Amino acid sequence: MLRKMEQTKARLAGKHQALDTFINARQELLVEYIRLSTNKKTLPTPQELSNFCSQLVDYVSAAHFEIYDYVMAAYEAARGNGRTLAERIYPRLKKGTVQALDFHDKYAQTDEDGLLELDQDLSQLGEMLEERFSLEDRLVFAVSLLNHLNTSEPA
Repeated sequence: MLRKMEQTKARLAGKHQALDTFINARQELLVEYIRLSTNKKTLPTPQELSNFCSQLVDYVSAAHFEIYDYVMAAYEAARGNGRTLAERIYPRLKKGTVQALDFHDKYAQTDEDGLLELDQDLSQLGEMLEERFSLEDRLVFAVSLLNHLNTSEPA
């Protein structure tokens, strides 16, 4: 996932300030996810888990309220079919959002006794994040392609 994220970051760097901020937040979330999910020797502290949960919700919120609005506006401005895009990708993103919020609700305020299913839940969250990152990339790259087709700039 990290390698793919670096490729995405390289392709999108400098295109739009909101995208740069979003990609950086996504990378920070992924690094923290990897740290939590690969440390099998000790459980995360409740504070570490709470911080990760906050980071997760901030990321999901930024995606919905900043990036997706930008993407839809850009798609519409390029005379793309934003409705088709929304019908194909948004329901899958929404499902991931619900999963992220459920994870937050379960672990944001838990003690060590509430961590019995953490490994399994982190694994499922990781699968969702991988799919979500791919879907988000598709959205952003679709806008980039439309912008390229509507200008004379080289790709």
